[in-house]
Amino acid sequence: MLFRLLAPAVWSHFLSLVCCSEQTGAGLAACTLGSLKGRGFSAEGDIIIGGIFPVHYNKVFPDTPFTELPGPTRCEIFSQRSYRWVQTMVFAINEINQNATLLPNLTLGFGIYDTCGAVHRGIEGALWMMSGQEVLVPGYRCLPGTPLAAIIGDAGSRISLAIARILGLYSYPLISYFATVPQLSDRRQFPSFFRTIPSDVFQVQGLVRLMQHFGWSWLGLLASEDDYGQMGSQILQKELLQSGACLAFHETVPLLYDKRKIQRIVQVVKSSSAKAIIVFTFESFLMPVVVEMARQNVTGKVWVATEGWSTSHNLANRELLKTMDGTIGFAIRRADIPGLREHLLSVSPNSPTNKSLVKLFWEEMFKCKWPDIQDNLGGSQQLCTGQENLSQLGMATAYSDVSNLRISYNIYNAVYAAAHALHDLHSCKPGEGPFANGGCANIRDFEPWQVIHTKSTILYRQDSQSYLLILVKE
Repeated sequence: MLFRLLAPAVWSHFLSLVCCSEQTGAGLAACTLGSLKGRGFSAEGDIIIGGIFPVHYNKVFPDTPFTELPGPTRCEIFSQRSYRWVQTMVFAINEINQNATLLPNLTLGFGIYDTCGAVHRGIEGALWMMSGQEVLVPGYRCLPGTPLAAIIGDAGSRISLAIARILGLYSYPLISYFATVPQLSDRRQFPSFFRTIPSDVFQVQGLVRLMQHFGWSWLGLLASEDDYGQMGSQILQKELLQSGACLAFHETVPLLYDKRKIQRIVQVVKSSSAKAIIVFTFESFLMPVVVEMARQNVTGKVWVATEGWSTSHNLANRELLKTMDGTIGFAIRRADIPGLREHLLSVSPNSPTNKSLVKLFWEEMFKCKWPDIQDNLGGSQQLCTGQENLSQLGMATAYSDVSNLRISYNIYNAVYAAAHALHDLHSCKPGEGPFANGGCANIRDFEPWQVIHTKSTILYRQDSQSYLLILVKE
């Protein structure tokens, strides 16, 4: 399918240059889903589902003068948890491809991209998937016969807002597994956005009731300086004031490490008489603040967590537990995914796909270094062989622990939502279809907006109210 939004004839010669290169020696056109500087990987299929994940975090932007083009963003920390999310999507697609009754005689492929939690890389990944190649051409898909059905992503509301605006122009469905800002429920702004996680409207209601239950009316509030933190805290402040509660302070958690701002936050928390502090942010932004809290021996506070960090493994480690002891908060519902652990432990750097990310994952897990990847371990001399065994690491890692699947389950459901929508298109009977005169779509050459108008995806327009209250105590 070559999806044209900008379709004047003058583009025809241009497209022949950017969509497919000249014939190679083997006579095959180089018009395939490839990697973009090691940030993405793909697998072929009759229909493609995209995936956008923050595999890295703690990004560093280059200090570039205005007279030069900026260099690439450096992503410093590999997230085992996020890589589990990636492999959950791969597992779900493999499972669907082995299902004889769901999308029979069709195979799903994928394109997966690492955003590093940066908006520009999220947009870059979405355009890569839409174009189907490394040369990004907005509005055109350069892979005839392999339509892109939907994109699963992103983890953050800030990136999801940017991607959803672009995909909405072309009616590509975006199904988020972790973006919770209420603004995304606005169908006029985001006509093709769906999610498998509740809106923050429901979480705020739960937080206010929790404060009332314990009789906490003098509160502190920390919120990250992104859409998730700022929009969520605005709604929360309004509801808290209406309930009769008062805020002792409201501080903003920086997205990039800022020692001065972090020390100010710690000083405000230490000097405040408020015992309960609500924190509307994500783990990666909160971690530097908590580390400084622990260093200054801040104790005796009740931390009230949103779903963005309530189940964090890193924030529950022994060094921080004295500070975080007694944390209470809301978490996303959990569920089991049979067969996922076996899949996670079967991942290998010798796989024909996803070599770029799996090699970085391998270095993280086994603290080794590939000879062909530079400067990833700060001078470590131990070399990776590819023969290391993930099973020997046990269940103690954030990657292999499947006992508390929450976001992973949302991703699993998102993939199946897209698959069932496609199945509805595939099983459509002429005269009974959802389109003009009861028409049906061609499952091998459909338009992205046709996926949205199926019975399966309509269910995911509704915001679920499924949150779970949890308590963290030493």
